[in-house]
Amino acid sequence: MKKIGIIGAGASGLYAAVNLKNENNEVTILEKNSEIGKKILMTGNGRCNITNGKYYDEFLENIVTNKKFIYSAFNLHDNYASIEFFENNGLELVREDDDRIFPKSQKAKDVISFFEKLIVEKNIKLVTNAEVLKIKKNDNFLVTTAKKDYQFDYLIIATGGLSYPNTGSSGDGYNFARDFGHSITKLRPSLVPIFFKDKDLKTIKALSFDSIGIRLISDRGSKEDYGPVLITKNFITGPCVLKISSMAINENITEIRLNFTGKDFDELDRDFIELLNKNPKKDVVNILKEYMAEALCPIILSRSNVDLSRKASELTRNDRHNIIENIINFKLTFDRFGGFNTAVITKGGVNVDEINPKTMESKKVPDLYFIGEVLDIDGLTGGYNLQLAFTSAYAAANAIKEKL
Repeated sequence: MKKIGIIGAGASGLYAAVNLKNENNEVTILEKNSEIGKKILMTGNGRCNITNGKYYDEFLENIVTNKKFIYSAFNLHDNYASIEFFENNGLELVREDDDRIFPKSQKAKDVISFFEKLIVEKNIKLVTNAEVLKIKKNDNFLVTTAKKDYQFDYLIIATGGLSYPNTGSSGDGYNFARDFGHSITKLRPSLVPIFFKDKDLKTIKALSFDSIGIRLISDRGSKEDYGPVLITKNFITGPCVLKISSMAINENITEIRLNFTGKDFDELDRDFIELLNKNPKKDVVNILKEYMAEALCPIILSRSNVDLSRKASELTRNDRHNIIENIINFKLTFDRFGGFNTAVITKGGVNVDEINPKTMESKKVPDLYFIGEVLDIDGLTGGYNLQLAFTSAYAAANAIKEKL
């Protein structure tokens, strides 16, 4: 009976294991943490955005890095194949905004329970607290941990990247890949919050907006998006921010601009004039509450050089235009993108030119496979990166089973 080792019990490692194990093989997962799936528990704010329900072309439009590499594997096992796998094995799913797929229970821990159940049912060997220290290959793979050595006929590296290092993502897989002669592309945090330098938001704790416009201005031009944003005193985050950060991570960003209404200047000016005329004795700061969170109103007026006690009837045309400009072009001075400790994923990884796209097998070392975030593939936020983990895992599992 052939022995297969999987290093890492994250999304890709677990998915590979449960799709690989049958009566003809012995599958062992080595996990450095005391529990499986620590990063899965963090996804979707603890709800686990497990995949996305968009159809083929639209789904692949959301893959940012090395989209062509994933075509063959995605044709073998796409997002709908994963949805079917989860549901057929007892995990109920629901579709939400932007076609994001979640467990019906809205609990990421139920995804972990799903994998734990299959590990037991399929008689997969799971060894926790088993940090891999060294890997060698002669006739087979010799994997050394602090407590024990293991020998495998086939080896899958599913160690993740560098994002959220408190989950155990310390870049081990990149070192293993280098030891086997693989090259690693530049590693950067991706899908991250954006920090700004402005100090006048220091009274803000956390303001959540369902949908506002965001524009990043760089030396290459600008990138825009519209969606949910969370503003704090020194950074912005949320699905919209994470998405645009992924697209602009390599650019020299100089400024951030927010549009709190989604309206253009003329449209908002007409609305504002009507509201001012209806409430001539009302303080302007109270009128502003019609358009945005109360905590931002004093900041908008301060930036517009308008006194907080100014009445609507006292507002000049220039005052009004300054206020409107600050509502639709609220400027923030870019400081930096978040680091690996705040990154959802790692951009970069094992060079895919050295990997078989149909099987995820190393072109340099037979029977060695790389799957998931350790590879130089990534997508936007919304379930796409977990699906890349599942798709690459299935490709490797299927390829190994065909060899047995």
